[in-house]
Amino acid sequence: MTERTPLPGKKYKFTINIFVLLMVLVIAVQGTYLGYVVGMLTTLEKRFGFSSEKSGWLLSLYDIGHTMAILLIGYIGSHYHLPRITGIGVILSSLSMFMLALPVLFYGTADYTQEQLLQKKEAYAMEMRCDVNSMREISSQGEDCWREHNEHTNAFIILAFGQLFAGIFAAPFNTIAYVYIDSNVKQKRESPFLLGLLTSMYAFGPALGFLLSSILNGVYTTLGDAPDHIGTHDEHWIGAWWLGFLLCGSAYLVLALPFFFFPRTYKHPDSFHLMLEHSRPQVSPEDRLTFKENVELFLREFPMVLKKLLSNKVYITMVIAWMFGSYLIGGYQTYLPKFIETQYGRSASMADIYSGIISVGAIAVSTALGGWILSRYNIAPRSSIICLLGSWVVILVSYIIGMNLGCSQPKVEGLSYVDYADRWHFYHHQEREQQCLEYCNCETILKFDGVSMNGQNFYSPCHAGCTDYDVFSNTWSNCQCVYGNSVEKGLEHPECDIFFAYLAVMMIGLFIGNLFFMVTMMIVLRSVFDEEKVIALSLASFITNLFGFIPAPVIYGFFIDLCCILWNRQCPNERGNCVLYDNDKFSKMFHGVNSFFQIFAILFAGICYWVSKSVKLPEEMPMVEFPESREREYRDEDEE
Repeated sequence: MTERTPLPGKKYKFTINIFVLLMVLVIAVQGTYLGYVVGMLTTLEKRFGFSSEKSGWLLSLYDIGHTMAILLIGYIGSHYHLPRITGIGVILSSLSMFMLALPVLFYGTADYTQEQLLQKKEAYAMEMRCDVNSMREISSQGEDCWREHNEHTNAFIILAFGQLFAGIFAAPFNTIAYVYIDSNVKQKRESPFLLGLLTSMYAFGPALGFLLSSILNGVYTTLGDAPDHIGTHDEHWIGAWWLGFLLCGSAYLVLALPFFFFPRTYKHPDSFHLMLEHSRPQVSPEDRLTFKENVELFLREFPMVLKKLLSNKVYITMVIAWMFGSYLIGGYQTYLPKFIETQYGRSASMADIYSGIISVGAIAVSTALGGWILSRYNIAPRSSIICLLGSWVVILVSYIIGMNLGCSQPKVEGLSYVDYADRWHFYHHQEREQQCLEYCNCETILKFDGVSMNGQNFYSPCHAGCTDYDVFSNTWSNCQCVYGNSVEKGLEHPECDIFFAYLAVMMIGLFIGNLFFMVTMMIVLRSVFDEEKVIALSLASFITNLFGFIPAPVIYGFFIDLCCILWNRQCPNERGNCVLYDNDKFSKMFHGVNSFFQIFAILFAGICYWVSKSVKLPEEMPMVEFPESREREYRDEDEE
C-alpha cells in the first residue's frame, strides 16, 4: 500500500472508520484522565500536603502545556505524516501518565500503623474538644501547618511536569486527528457526525474519570486491607490515587501502535484534495529540507499564515464565539460538583456522580446526536450557524432559570447577617457570652470541623461544648450546647426538594444547547482551504485555551469566593478555604457569570452568520478548471 494510492469503495470506508474508532478510544482515555485528576485532587492534597492553590496549579498546567504546543503541532501537521504524529503523541501521553504515578515509587503509599492512627486521633481530640482547663493555645499550628510548610516539594514538581507534558503531548488529539478525518472522508456531509462523535468523548470521558476516581478512592492505597478503625470517610484514609494513572498510561500504550500503519493520505479517488496532492510537484528525499531549514521556514512563513487567518472574518468571529462557548466546560462543568455539594447538601461523591450524569446525558450524547443531524440532513454551513444560535439561546435561558432554583444555606450557631454592614459575622471572639461555652476556650479554634444535632449546626465540637471523643467510633459526646447529647460529624442542610427540578432544567437546557456545538469546529474547517486546516484548527485551539480554558477556573473561582460567608483558617493569619457559602448569592453569581459569557458567544456567532452571507466559503468556489488554478488563486492572494 503506497501513501498516495486511494483505496476503493468499502475498504476505504472501513479504514477511515477504524481510524475514527481508534481516536474515539484515545479521546475517551484522555477524558477519563482529565476527570480522574479532578476526582483525585482531595486525595493528593491529603497524601502530599498540597494547598488548594497548588492543586489548582496542577489543573492549569495541563492547559498551559496544551496551549504551548498547539501552534507548533499545527505547523508540523501541515508538513508531515498526520497519523504518525498522532501515534507519537499517544505514546508520549502514556509516558506522562506513568510520570504522574512516580511519586508513589519515591514516597510510598503512606499507610499508617494502628499506633500512629491512635496517636493522630488523640491529638485531634485534644485540639478540638471543649478545653475547660484552658490548656490549649491557638490550634491548627501542629500537623496541618507543619505539612503545609514541609510538604513534599519534589512530589509536586514530578506531578507538575507530568501534567505539563500530558497537555503538550495531547495537542495532536484535537487538531491533527480532526483534520485527517475531515480531509479524507468520501463526502463532506459525513464529517460532522464523525467529528461530533469524537468531540462527545470529551464529555463522556470525564464521567468515566469520575467513576474511576470514585472506585479507586474506595480502595486503600496499599491495595491491601486498611488499618483497623479507619474507613473511607476518615481523614487518614488515602485512596489508590496512583493506580488510575497506570491504567490510563497502559491504555494509551495499547492504542498507540495502530496509528503507525495508516498512510499519510487516505483519499477517495474523486476527492479534490487527492487531485490537488497529485497536481503538486513531488519532492525527492534528497531535496527535502533539514530540521534547521524547516524551523527557518516556519519563522518566515508563520507570520503571513497568521495574518491571513486573522483577517478571515468568518474564521475569526467563529473562533471567538467558540472561545466564549468554551466557558461552559472550563467554568460551569469545573465548578458544578462544588455547586451541587454546597447548594443542595449532596456529598462530594454524589455531586461527582450527578455532574457525570449531566456530562454524559446532556453534553456527550447531545454532541454526538447533533453531529448525526448535521450529516443526515446535510445542513449547509450558514444554516448550521442558525441552528447553533438557537441552541445557545436555550443554554442562556436554562442559566437564567437555574439562578432561581437554589436552596438556603445551613445555619451555624453564632453566625449572623449584619444588615447595616451587608456582611456576615461570626462570634469567634464572643464565645464566652454563650453560657454553654463559657469555659471552653473556643476562640483558639481556627480549623473548621462542623458538627450537628437535630438541625443545629456548630463550627466545631468545641463550639458545641463537647468534651468526650471516642477514637474508635469517631464520635463526640457530652456536648453541653445540646444538653449533654452526642453530635454527628458534618453540617445538616435544610430540606430542599428543588434539586431534581434544577437537574432536569439543566439537563434539558444543556442537551438542546449542545446539539450543534460541532458547528463551531465545522465552520472553522470550512472557512479555510485544505492546506490551512491544520494550522487553522491549531490556532483556534490556542485562542480557546489561552482566553477560555486557562482563565475560566480562575475567573469563576474569584466570583465564587465572593459568595463565601465563613472561611476555614488552617493556620493563623491565613484565610484558608471556604466552608459555607451564601447560597442565594452563589446561585445567582454562578449562573450569572455563565450567562454573561454565553451572551458574548451568541453575539459573535450572530456576527459570523452576518459576515458569512457576504463571502464565499472555499468549498463554494467554482471548480470548472483543473484544481491547480484554485491553488494558484490561493497563492496569488497570499502574495497580495
